[in-house]
Amino acid sequence: MSGDVRWDAAAQAFLISGYDDASAVLRGTGWSSDPRRGPRTPPQFADLPPNVLLFLDPPDHTRLRRMLSPAFTPRAVERLRPRVTAIVDAALDGLADGSDLVAELAYLVPLAVVAELLDVGVAGAELFRDETPALAGLLELDVTPDGVALAAAASTEIMLYLTPLIAERRADPGDDFISALLAVDGIELDEVLATCVLLLAAGHETTANLIGTGALAVLDDPSQRDALLADPSRAVEELLRHQSPVKLAGRVAVADQTVGGVRVPAGSQVFVMIGEANRDPGRAPDADRLDLARPPLPHLAFGAGAHFCLGAALARMEAAETLSRLFTRFPKLARDGDARWRASSTFHGLDELRVRL
Repeated sequence: MSGDVRWDAAAQAFLISGYDDASAVLRGTGWSSDPRRGPRTPPQFADLPPNVLLFLDPPDHTRLRRMLSPAFTPRAVERLRPRVTAIVDAALDGLADGSDLVAELAYLVPLAVVAELLDVGVAGAELFRDETPALAGLLELDVTPDGVALAAAASTEIMLYLTPLIAERRADPGDDFISALLAVDGIELDEVLATCVLLLAAGHETTANLIGTGALAVLDDPSQRDALLADPSRAVEELLRHQSPVKLAGRVAVADQTVGGVRVPAGSQVFVMIGEANRDPGRAPDADRLDLARPPLPHLAFGAGAHFCLGAALARMEAAETLSRLFTRFPKLARDGDARWRASSTFHGLDELRVRL
């Protein structure tokens, strides 16, 4: 088999690591994103909320994404910038020597942004904080039956909390994401609920990973600070490529496929190795090197094709605001001990990163 497309007996899946092949699968037809079609998916997945955009295939995916897209345009996200910067500054105010940047900044900022987006108040924010870690299990490609059950229970708790709130917003709309969703013609209650759950599970987790690993990358190579501060948006693109928050994405072949000259029979599980594809040496001679000053290289950190991350603009803005404001406020920021990496087959992120200001 090609080195870029290989069968992994332990995973019982084809692994695709070359950029061109990975991009072709993510953009191509004849692939399903529904984990319930995978050969090794726990049956407990049937207990999860229906209409989670990430797990839908056309035509259901096409219809729901078309309805949701207006709420996530760059223009819509840009209106949130003042609220995001206020959240970042408040989190930075709380840092002290010995603070854990993962818990007190990287996770706190996107969680607070989602709570602000949904306008759920302190009680809702606390519920999200408690339940979101279990929700992330929904996205682990080697999730256990117990992990699925915990994610299903967490999603139920969140949906029970949101249901009466949705009824209130339907009667008296506000300037919030739920009200914007309810204004979409034809959207159903379960689609609104599933979208809110996905925003917490996917948007919060991946953005937190990007902020945490991005901060560590700059702390470990202080020569990158000037480039980060000179052009935060450009720097975030390089961090997304080099420190992709998601290591891989799963697909199931719904018809016989050929990828990189390798036959992939219908029903086969495929793992697109996003982190490896982003560092494919065929894309750039020094693709394995982090350089926040380089012109952006193509990457698949947000996926590609029909399932390109709907919240990409929001994640980019949160990361750029958080990292630039962090290193502006604390120019002498340094690590306090070793970073602790998260054990995950799916996510590239940290469990702990303590700092000295």
